[in-house]
Amino acid sequence: MIAKIKTLLQKHREVLMYLVFGVLTTVVGWGVYYAVLLGGRAIFDIPAGETTSARYFALYTAAQIIQWVCAVLFAFFTNRAWVFTEADKSTSLWKQLLPFAGGRVITLGLDYVITFGLTLGLGALIPAWTSAALLGKTVNLCELASKVVAAVVVIVCNYVISKLFVFKNKKEQ
Repeated sequence: MIAKIKTLLQKHREVLMYLVFGVLTTVVGWGVYYAVLLGGRAIFDIPAGETTSARYFALYTAAQIIQWVCAVLFAFFTNRAWVFTEADKSTSLWKQLLPFAGGRVITLGLDYVITFGLTLGLGALIPAWTSAALLGKTVNLCELASKVVAAVVVIVCNYVISKLFVFKNKKEQ
């Protein structure tokens, strides 16, 4: 039984490692996103339920961009070192980083559209979620639910892009 599990883990090591580092990348990204968003809401006095003002839109955009930069750098270096270990190591860092970042720009757009659109849509459908109590804080549960949905879509798309276009195996080139 243990041998079968070990064989299964070895066979799917890359995907499992990608999922581990994908989750860690998501945690890094969300940490940065919510630090900027909640900090910005406090600094600029934007209430938790406010999601349609220009101030919120500017803050949301800044949070997404700062999150993206931090998450992309974290993901690139962890993917290069621990996930795609079969990739051609002779490929320069820049020849991998540029298409990696390019693919991440595409998924940033997906993340941005899904999170913002779903936050507004859920807010219209379930207004009570826009200003709900969670762990003693007033939060917008629509934003949180939207980030979860966006994260799943983005993680899958990023794996496909990384596997097919960035970290190519030596034998595939």
